[in-house]
Amino acid sequence: MDTNEKMALIAELLELEVSDFTPETKLEELEEWDSLAAISYVVMMDEHFGVTANPNDIRNFKTIQDILDSMK
Repeated sequence: MDTNEKMALIAELLELEVSDFTPETKLEELEEWDSLAAISYVVMMDEHFGVTANPNDIRNFKTIQDILDSMK
């Protein structure tokens, strides 16, 4: 999966357009990044990557790039 596909998944997760953020966007600046988005992230990781997300990792996310880096 390339970066554009990953960005599209994040946009869907946050209910935003891909043009609304960049990898450098800080999650604290996005009101869409909340506890519900974090839960949706866990589901997305399981469905698309077959990975169980670690809650501690999610708490340490600071930017969109951190989410992208977790999508392996």
